[in-house]
Amino acid sequence: MRASANLASTSVSVAPGGEVEVPVTVRNAGDTVEAYRFEILGVPGEWVTVQPPTLNLYPAGSDTVTVTFRPPRSARVDAGDRPFGVRVVPAEYPDSAVVEEGILTVEPFSELAAQVQPPSRSGLRGARYRIDTDNLGNVTEQVGLAAAEGTDQVTFALPAEPVTVPNGTRAETPLRVRARRLLWWGAPKEYPFAVELRTSDGRARGLDAVFVQRPIISAGLLKLLAALLALLLALLALWFGLLRPQVETAAREAVEAEQARQVARGEPVPSAAPNPAPTTTPPGAGTPGGGTPGDGSTDGSGVGGPAGAGGLGGEQFSVAITFRTSPNGSAERSYTVPAGKTFLLTDFLVDNVQGDEGTLTVTANQVRVVTYALENFRNQDYHSVTPIRVPARGRVTLTVVCRRPGTPANAPRATTCRESLYLNGILRDNPDPED
Repeated sequence: MRASANLASTSVSVAPGGEVEVPVTVRNAGDTVEAYRFEILGVPGEWVTVQPPTLNLYPAGSDTVTVTFRPPRSARVDAGDRPFGVRVVPAEYPDSAVVEEGILTVEPFSELAAQVQPPSRSGLRGARYRIDTDNLGNVTEQVGLAAAEGTDQVTFALPAEPVTVPNGTRAETPLRVRARRLLWWGAPKEYPFAVELRTSDGRARGLDAVFVQRPIISAGLLKLLAALLALLLALLALWFGLLRPQVETAAREAVEAEQARQVARGEPVPSAAPNPAPTTTPPGAGTPGGGTPGDGSTDGSGVGGPAGAGGLGGEQFSVAITFRTSPNGSAERSYTVPAGKTFLLTDFLVDNVQGDEGTLTVTANQVRVVTYALENFRNQDYHSVTPIRVPARGRVTLTVVCRRPGTPANAPRATTCRESLYLNGILRDNPDPED
């Protein structure tokens, strides 16, 4: 044996990022001068330095070299014991090398980096996040996750068991956050929250993030609903203000045309369904009507036929009176009962097809039956529970005072007022006909 070596300490410990020195005494056991070099076994070469790197010893001489261990502070350097050896190699007789062994203990250290990703999210009721936990230490960590104190605006969905994170790795833990109640409208609300991360040795830290709750009815949706409501109101106004009156006018004109055709064919004109009407004025209780004739035209027609009259005797009879009246003027037209006849007026229909403005009065034998304001109706039924008796040569008169002509459907404003009176009743012979 050409050399011997002795470690000052066979067991040493070092913290990652720190250093530890191990003195090694080398003795020349040969009988010639020898040079020695040193090799460190069992640990990475970049951790170790030897000073001086070589020794020259006389026979029986000895000297000391210092071996320094500097493990880096890294997750790749596992904590624990590492056997090492110091090999002393004679330059002249390398096969006579000797090895002295020891134990290097790398101390543990903990270092965690964690964050909530993304740090801010938005949703109607909840959102999904991810907790990234990086173990930068050199030991495996058991990490528990829970809601931090003071976080009461939202609820968490987290794993109940601790998360195992080996050193040098990353653990990705899903996180579900929900607001406690819905936000129906208004501005979005921010809910800051914190997740508490606690290690197995009791160390804790908070991870902050923000949940932004959006309203169910956003400002854009409110504007859209307002626009739709305005459109609906416009359509309703168009219907009630323009289309519906035109439809009603067209229907009335169709009814009038059919009634005129029935009159021309000599058929009875059917009465409309009863509507609420003014109280009947008994003959003799009214005031006589009259007026200044206008310059409008008139037409009238009647039809009769042998038909049952509900016990009144005689025949069913209908007649129509239509004429025009100049603005700011008045006019009247009449139906005269033939000689030898009596007319029992049971109902009539007055028609203001143009929507004129003014007044309309119906008289029977110079007794006022009813007066209407033209602007209050387009057509109006009148039904008498007790027939109004008009004797021979008596008259049923329609008097119109025209203030302002109306506007027919799908046509410009009229230049004259136009009203019609449709009479319906029983025309019967008198027992003693009048001359």
